[in-house]
Amino acid sequence: MINLMFCGNDKVIDGMIISLLSIVKHCKKPLNVFILTMDLHELNEKYMPINEKHIAVLDKILKQGNEKSQIHLIDITKYFKEEMMNSANIETHYTPYILVRLYSDKVEELPDKVLYLDSDLVIYKNIEPLFDTKVDGYHFAAAGDYLGQFFINKKYINSGVLLMNMKKMREEDIFPKCRKMVVEKKMLLPDQTALNEYCTEIKYLPSKYNEQNKRQEDTVIRHFSMCMKFMVPLSLKKRKMMNKYRPVLRFLPIVKFLNIKPWHIEGIHEIYKIHDFDDILEEYKQLKGELE
Repeated sequence: MINLMFCGNDKVIDGMIISLLSIVKHCKKPLNVFILTMDLHELNEKYMPINEKHIAVLDKILKQGNEKSQIHLIDITKYFKEEMMNSANIETHYTPYILVRLYSDKVEELPDKVLYLDSDLVIYKNIEPLFDTKVDGYHFAAAGDYLGQFFINKKYINSGVLLMNMKKMREEDIFPKCRKMVVEKKMLLPDQTALNEYCTEIKYLPSKYNEQNKRQEDTVIRHFSMCMKFMVPLSLKKRKMMNKYRPVLRFLPIVKFLNIKPWHIEGIHEIYKIHDFDDILEEYKQLKGELE
């Protein structure tokens, strides 16, 4: 089976639906999917976990691809509250849910090899060759970060797609080290920065497995991460539309860093001019209705 892991709260269920729909479209091998979540509604009323109703919809998607596929919902709230509530990064531009995967070592059910995926991915080809990549002797396999190569360093990895060697990472206490760093040091991208700091044995993947700029002919996974967009010579209507997607950072008056996700259908169509997974979006809209 192909072991997959997603993390987050109920706000990213849209992304999980789209990602899994696109995976099963191209991969018919049984999938063993782990969903890690937590309940932090006491911290913020919007911080609600993935629930069994969500899981039922995701399981329905998995069974479309292969009846033998399985899904597991795992709550790590207890572990998070034990050490992260006073973290230097409990409040950032992102929600605390970006830190969930740093508790992977606490989940005994996770096998020795797991493909972690962010929830803002669209898959265009079979992911089986990616999962079959050998990671013996490495902490994980990952692709470089498109923006990080300009603003940080050329070897800075993007952690949205990680083929993790869980056995090695557990043996070397990688996750506890990362969590300690997150607790003590304020960072813009705390989870990704910590993983870049402590995972020194990395197998670099070609960008086709985590394409963060534009889809190429060989793209397997398109990652809708933060991107730079020039504001001129855009129309006033287009600028107003872009402002809906709450840029995390601003750089000069004419540039914005946008976070348009696959479920932001208007933005995908009107700003990015992307229509190559409209069939997936149609299925997504139907399944989304089952959760309302």
